[in-house]
Amino acid sequence: MTLMNRSPYVSLLFKALAFIPHRRPAVAAVFLSTHSYSAASAAPQSSFMAEYLVSSCGFDPDEAAKASKLLGRIESRHQPDSVLGLFKSYGFDNTLVKMVISANPRWLLLDVEKNLAPKFRALQDLGFSCSDITHLVRSNNHVISHKSQTILSKIQFWQGTLGSKDSLMKICKRNRWFLGYSIEKTIQPNIEILRDCGITDQKLSMILRHRPLLITRNAEYLKALISRVEGLGVARTSGMFLQTLSVLHCISEKNFKAHLEFFKDFGWSEDDFLAAFRKTPTLVACSLKNLQRKMEFLVNETRCTPSYIAPRSGILLVSLEKRLIPRYRILTGLKSRGVHIGNLQMSTYMSYTEKKFLEKFVFRYKEFPELIELYNVAPKSEMLFDTASA
Repeated sequence: MTLMNRSPYVSLLFKALAFIPHRRPAVAAVFLSTHSYSAASAAPQSSFMAEYLVSSCGFDPDEAAKASKLLGRIESRHQPDSVLGLFKSYGFDNTLVKMVISANPRWLLLDVEKNLAPKFRALQDLGFSCSDITHLVRSNNHVISHKSQTILSKIQFWQGTLGSKDSLMKICKRNRWFLGYSIEKTIQPNIEILRDCGITDQKLSMILRHRPLLITRNAEYLKALISRVEGLGVARTSGMFLQTLSVLHCISEKNFKAHLEFFKDFGWSEDDFLAAFRKTPTLVACSLKNLQRKMEFLVNETRCTPSYIAPRSGILLVSLEKRLIPRYRILTGLKSRGVHIGNLQMSTYMSYTEKKFLEKFVFRYKEFPELIELYNVAPKSEMLFDTASA
């Protein structure tokens, strides 16, 4: 169809299309560049603090970009430099500086003279060295984040309760949240609960040093734990009450039941297990794998019956490689050489101190020097058992 022969409708269509605007390449480029500029202006500009965190604190670029969003639009090095300068004056090296600032980048905004320096000087007044302060800040961020009077009163309380600065430092290194717990709302109420159970200040000091988290839980938890201990037949007046409380604090009921079922498989009754537990609460803190290997050795190698082991459960707490195996071999070696050692029970000679055992069963029999060699190499050469069971 020629142009002259087009229908009126087609002509109208072409005329209509002619009025639709077509963006020329140059105009399109201007359009795209305009929108690209708008998007760039809407996005955050390159952060001064991101670059600072990389160059001065050892952050990698991704870490720095994320952390800088918490710091606002700082355009001068003066403020963050003053914070880093204080840290370094107290012995913080580059690694520690990065660790501390990573924990809370906003610390770079703190006023050194009004906030940080007074805290550090007060810690020195309490007897903390620069090295102590370094470890304290690294392990417990609350030293910086809490108000000066709050953190200092907590430190004074714990120093007085634990008896020394060193004890507090050890706890803080193990538990980074330790100084964050409220003395008034959590710690003191729990201490009173324990005192009501008849726990003396001396024993309380011991539990604070070795199981400090026991008194950082809420009071209802501690009361429930005490009821659980009493429900297992350990009275508050028992010398094992505190140790049982400490053990069950770390052991779930599921784990406890798993140990019960394990010993039932070896022929113990539930009463046997509970009696053993009351005598040696840490039995349930031993891994089932290690207990399995010890029980198999005692039953299969030494021919001890499960009923013999149950009331002597302390034997299951000693090292398989360093005590059970070598001592048993010495005794059987002496017997095989005709040495009469009497009706000595295994639980007795396994409980001897190392010095006493050597004097009674090794050094005394110099005519059998091979026994000394056997005893010395047994823990090292015995590869039938995993040494992790110690």
